Amino acid sequence: MSVQTQTVVEIPTSANSEASNSAYKNSLEAIRSRHSQELIIGLCGAIGAGVKRLKTAVIKELKQANYHVEHIRLSELIANTQSDPDSVLTLEGFDRYNTLQNLGDELRKKNSNTTVAEMGIRRIGLIRNALFGNGEESGKAVKVTKKVAYVVDQIKHHEEVELFQEVYRNNFYLIGLLRTQSEREKNLKEEGISNPADVTNLLERDRNSNDKHGQHVEKAIQMADYFIRNLDETEQLNLSIKRFINLIHGVGNITPKRDEKGLYAAYSSSLASACLSRQVGAAIMDDMGQIIATGCNDVPKYKGGLYDADSKKDKRCYNKTGCQNDKHKLLLKSQIKKILKDEGIDNPDSIADKIFNNSKAKSLIEYSRAIHAEMDAIISLARRSGSNSVGKTLYCTTYPCHNCARHIVAAGIDRVVYIEPYEKSLAMDLHDDAICHVDNESKNKLLLQNFEGVSPNRYAEFFIYNKNRKDKKGNVITYELPTSSHVDPHQLDCYVDYEVKVAEFADGTVGEDNYTSE
Repeated sequence: MSVQTQTVVEIPTSANSEASNSAYKNSLEAIRSRHSQELIIGLCGAIGAGVKRLKTAVIKELKQANYHVEHIRLSELIANTQSDPDSVLTLEGFDRYNTLQNLGDELRKKNSNTTVAEMGIRRIGLIRNALFGNGEESGKAVKVTKKVAYVVDQIKHHEEVELFQEVYRNNFYLIGLLRTQSEREKNLKEEGISNPADVTNLLERDRNSNDKHGQHVEKAIQMADYFIRNLDETEQLNLSIKRFINLIHGVGNITPKRDEKGLYAAYSSSLASACLSRQVGAAIMDDMGQIIATGCNDVPKYKGGLYDADSKKDKRCYNKTGCQNDKHKLLLKSQIKKILKDEGIDNPDSIADKIFNNSKAKSLIEYSRAIHAEMDAIISLARRSGSNSVGKTLYCTTYPCHNCARHIVAAGIDRVVYIEPYEKSLAMDLHDDAICHVDNESKNKLLLQNFEGVSPNRYAEFFIYNKNRKDKKGNVITYELPTSSHVDPHQLDCYVDYEVKVAEFADGTVGEDNYTSE
């Protein structure tokens, strides 16, 4: 029989608190006093999208909201790693963009993909220490009582976004600026980049570099908390930013727009998918703004619909032999190897791998057992009597594949709104006679449009009922932006610190309180 040691754990208390507990009614109030009201706002947009104008608008609105604003230029921090930073920052046109891309790639390769973000976070810490001190006297993180915002301009890699999210949590917001490729090309030409090859090189390298340490704006921008389409209308851009600032302060009784409701419904539907590859959701809205059908990507079942958590016999791929699409693609690769071997080709395995990995064979999706989210939504609507898809709007978390696109056209859908791009889609290549990406061509074509507004991942935090809207007499309470605080702040300390603070309130109330672990 083994003998277990016993450990006595005492609830710790602290005699030296930053502020006396007597200043607070209870432990909950004391903990909430340690919520941070700082804002860290990241800007993300592809080359030529107009992030400079976005930055100006954000800083202007923050200052009107009574914030002290600090502008963190990541390009400047990258240039500062060189012996002569001015030689980089004074460059113009293609040379400036190309040089900064090269330097950023080199930094990520030498260190990690979060290096540039680390430099930005270090700068934020230095600024805070210079303005407010570093908390050495209290031994705690400094509680900045003044409204301070740090605008990080601009983020180019998805792992940079992840680091900012991990460090600042609720206090970090990413704004994604969207613009069509033709508009971005035009903007770069106006900057003096006349060589089409240079323009194409900058755009592709910025969007999705072949190097994992390069810029991956396309992936980073999908992580935005708020999306804005830059339509070259300064007034509209300012209104969009003002709405965003009002939302994070709970000012103005703002409710969701139709596109926000539609995309959130699509996102919510995607969570029901057990597809081994990815989760995709779709929703169809009528012209009254009502969601009339939803769908996700998963395996269809007999008599209609998809298998789900309530199915008595769940035959989805995770309960069978895995992803059939991957299995059949591997079978195709084996067939290619056999053909090469039968033809007497040297190194058939190596050649077959090269053929498969560098051709469209790798992107085949037709062997999947799952129906796509868009098709599930359309078919769900078709199963209902008295409903149809003509003239409706379809919301999808991902740009439709070419297979879904042709069915969406045939279903009579007028407009599709999406967040994530889908590189495998040939929708425009195959159906440019019936599909467009810009409003001025949409009269006789299906419009595929980037989403604008609150991202589904912050939808609840932005629109939840978080402040009293009326007084005891039923009168509307009006909140002013300059005197309003961030409605979803993050804690300055860790939960262990808060356990100590709570224990201080309990000390003397519960008597001796030891815990013995066997």
